[in-house]
Amino acid sequence: MRDCLSGLNFRVIAAGDSYNDTTMLAEADEGILFRAPDNVIEEFSQFPSVTSYEELKLEFIKASERELSI
Repeated sequence: MRDCLSGLNFRVIAAGDSYNDTTMLAEADEGILFRAPDNVIEEFSQFPSVTSYEELKLEFIKASERELSI
């Protein structure tokens, strides 16, 4: 799915809270942990971790900013 969306110049941003979401987060252009347990945050420190909806919104905005080439 990501390849299809990326081919259309879409940016894939995903948020999840547990181990079962980490594959999705890794496949996305940007992955964000939302209200994840401490052990998941520690093991998957490559993803930003947030706990509030305001923080999540800001991470989505940050992840959305990019250079476009058409």
